[in-house]
Amino acid sequence: MLILTRRPGERVVIGDEIFVTVMSVSGHTVRLGIAAPAGVPIYREEIWLAVKEENRAAAAATADALPSTPPTADAAHSGRSQAPASEAPASETPASEAPAERPASEAPAER
Repeated sequence: MLILTRRPGERVVIGDEIFVTVMSVSGHTVRLGIAAPAGVPIYREEIWLAVKEENRAAAAATADALPSTPPTADAAHSGRSQAPASEAPASETPASEAPAERPASEAPAER
């Protein structure tokens, strides 16, 4: 592990295309800005660990955990599976029900 001391405004470069900038330091909190190519995923560690665990659990699931009811003939002809009436497909969610914009602390890193 490389350990560095940086002041606000100073940067660290990873490879040729990833720049980490110290935005501010307040007490025990450091704000970082990360500039990376669009194809490079950037996650907070707790989110990354949760996704890994969900993927592991999904890979370990048996076929018994899948629904056993085949789709109806109508759903097969429309190219869609049937969802319960209470669940509208994401593409049919009205704009008024779209999720609110995330606060800046939860926004993805700008690239």
